[in-house]
Amino acid sequence: MAKQTKSLFAQIRDEDAQRRAPSTPWNSPVVRWSFVAVAVVVMTLAFPRSGLETQSGRYDVSLLGTTWTQDDVVADYTFPVMKDPVELQREQDSARRSSPPICRVAVVASAPSRLEQASEMVSTDGKQWLRLHWAELVEMFAQRYILDRSVDSLQAAAVVIQRTDATDVVVDVAQLTDVQRLKKLIGQRTSTASPAVRDELRTVLLPLVQPSITVEPSATAQAQRAAAQAVPSTIEIVRQNDVLVVKGQRLDEATLRRLASYRYAQYLRSDSPVSLFMVLGSLGHAALIAAFVVLYLIILRPTSFERIGQLGSLLALPVLTALLAWISARLESVVPYEYVIVVPALSMIITILYEARTALVLTMAMALAVGVARGNDFGIVLVLLSGGVLAIYSTQHVRNRTQIFTSIFAIFIGLVIATLAVELERATPVEAMWPKLLMATANAVLSPLITFAVIIVFERMFNVATDMRLEEFDNLNHPLLQKLNEQAPGTYQHTMAVARLAEAAASAIGANTLLTRVGAYFHDIGKLEKSEYFVENQMNIGNKHDRLPPKKSAAIIRQHVQDGIELAREYRLPERIWSFIPMHHGTMLIKHFYTLAIEESQAQGAHVDESDFRYPGPLPNSKETAIVMMADAVEALSRLEDTSSRKTLSEAVETIMIDRMMDGQLRDVPLTLHDLDVIRSSFVKSLLGMSHKRVRYATSAETPESSADAAS
Repeated sequence: MAKQTKSLFAQIRDEDAQRRAPSTPWNSPVVRWSFVAVAVVVMTLAFPRSGLETQSGRYDVSLLGTTWTQDDVVADYTFPVMKDPVELQREQDSARRSSPPICRVAVVASAPSRLEQASEMVSTDGKQWLRLHWAELVEMFAQRYILDRSVDSLQAAAVVIQRTDATDVVVDVAQLTDVQRLKKLIGQRTSTASPAVRDELRTVLLPLVQPSITVEPSATAQAQRAAAQAVPSTIEIVRQNDVLVVKGQRLDEATLRRLASYRYAQYLRSDSPVSLFMVLGSLGHAALIAAFVVLYLIILRPTSFERIGQLGSLLALPVLTALLAWISARLESVVPYEYVIVVPALSMIITILYEARTALVLTMAMALAVGVARGNDFGIVLVLLSGGVLAIYSTQHVRNRTQIFTSIFAIFIGLVIATLAVELERATPVEAMWPKLLMATANAVLSPLITFAVIIVFERMFNVATDMRLEEFDNLNHPLLQKLNEQAPGTYQHTMAVARLAEAAASAIGANTLLTRVGAYFHDIGKLEKSEYFVENQMNIGNKHDRLPPKKSAAIIRQHVQDGIELAREYRLPERIWSFIPMHHGTMLIKHFYTLAIEESQAQGAHVDESDFRYPGPLPNSKETAIVMMADAVEALSRLEDTSSRKTLSEAVETIMIDRMMDGQLRDVPLTLHDLDVIRSSFVKSLLGMSHKRVRYATSAETPESSADAAS
């Protein structure tokens, strides 16, 4: 007998079982906890863990203006206070530029001899002009300091001329001229001659202009290096027993420099290149941040914890932000790059792909990772947390991409207000504050752009249905819905009624109304395959189940879920939508046929397996899927004979909801008792509106036409 292929139901059950109870090495707890361990280790590498990490001469400007809350710090030994590397580099560059160029005296012919040579090369008129201006030309050609390059290119105030007698003379730049200046001057002097003589004189005289001093590149470079090396790298010397800072003191620039230099001096005096205590501290910080995320997932999103891909991607976010913070702290720049770390963008992405609670937890973890990586900088934690929270708020109900401007504004408000609050409390001067505000503004603009670009990629590559993409399926002209309307009109009307009930209930408790409505549209598309076996489509035909055994009827009813999933995949519905198909029944018992089977078994003495009469699941895992489950059952109440009584409806709705609660169908759903009460009230209100009665008017003197007009 050929081996039977697994049904889609069996495949889904196997996949779900692997996620919840891993049976392969890849899905094992060892792999999951290995992911957590790797995240902790990588984060630890990004956190300060030794004296070297504080950096020689550098101090964290984010602490400027804060209050020292630890004990007084007294120097145990004498040490130098180092300059900031950026400041030292700037001073050394200035010293190089201002170092006088080294020049040597060039060997050139005397001015009279060069003029005699010119005189022999010109016409009689030219000779006459030279004799008239002989003394002036000799003075011009005999200048002592004619440089071989433009004087304006010199950044120094003087040059050093090495003479042939091995002595040096310093000459002010104002005493120098250069070849181009002298040629220009000769051109001006010869302009008094006739045009023919002028051109002749210039042709002869200009090539005779030669520099009297030339710059020595190698000697000049050596002098510049010596000048840079001569710049002191220290600001001051702190003596042993000097007080560096006292508890409660507000940290200024000088105090931060002393503290940074003191910690670096401690590192240089230590025997080990790495501080064991700082490594343990960094490891503890990383473990706490990772535990913060992991515990949330275990308690409130167990499916995400069990899925390796989701667990790895969520843990990667605080690791990524910690590495970005590490880079920002080690860039030799005065630009506050930490304010452009895109935590708000990551918060928006999580909100769209997961939900706001998960995004909030990850935002806190990411902000903390940045703060720890930058040496426990509370200020940047507050700034990025504020921007991330408002990014989440602006992204909760994204319906179209024009909301990017709302997100930009919200993130800008969060980042800028938090930055101003922190910097004003620290009494930061305006010139140090505005670069941070500028970077925060850039972050506010970049984050939404990055978010929407990433979301577009996810939507197309992985068939993910974000709220923006759900708009594509919120369309009654979708081919599946049109087919449902044509082939199963009763199911179509049932679907529309469920969608109205579910949407109103979702709105009442603040759930995602768009997702609820779209999920309700497609929850029963599986009935297309055998529509005549469902009571809402049995118009003017007999009930086919009357001729079938209960177990066979139950199998046909169960089959519509499998058929629905197959249709959804065929039409490329995203999982976020087609998950409503199995979840709107969960593992409920098909009570009617189960009861018939029990009655038959009692007469025949046969055993009835309850699992044959239950839907395969999975259970609803969101507010939206749970609402559609309850609305699907409640909708039948609209066809009851007496639906005008609020009390009757309320009791019937409550019975349906309690039945599903007692059967464990809502155990994975984050609904409170208050939410359930609000949903019940919403269902009752909607049912009353759907089944209202019309007033009957007197008909004694009416024509059929007037009666119809009155009824409408």
